[in-house]
Amino acid sequence: MQVMWQRALTPAGSRKLVITSLGAPADHAIQRPFVTLLPAFNPSERQQAEAITMNLIDLGCVELCCVGPEAEQLHDALDSIIEVSSALDVVTTWHEDPTDACEYFLHAAAGGRAHLLALILSHPELQAVLQEETRT
Repeated sequence: MQVMWQRALTPAGSRKLVITSLGAPADHAIQRPFVTLLPAFNPSERQQAEAITMNLIDLGCVELCCVGPEAEQLHDALDSIIEVSSALDVVTTWHEDPTDACEYFLHAAAGGRAHLLALILSHPELQAVLQEETRT
């Protein structure tokens, strides 16, 4: 997994944030449970996210957070995938606004207790929001 940066979000390091690319191979070493931030800025990203959804769930993802102009469409598609696979304990959310999405992802997703995997390496604006939010 290509990691741009990884940061412990608590002094004890009990929560970690990993940022990598949407197309990176899944890392089976990621700590569970985790939440994933999925970009949906164009149809190609949306399709990529849909294609890896079951792999993320199998690895221990408990919530999929969609961000971007096509976030609602991705969210709806993920709900269908989850329903068909009977992984009904996995939560999905969507935000078009990058700041709202990043704040939710960092502070509220999975009750603020899970590790965080952000597949946004190709979106420097999202990385900047996450970096700023983790400084406070």
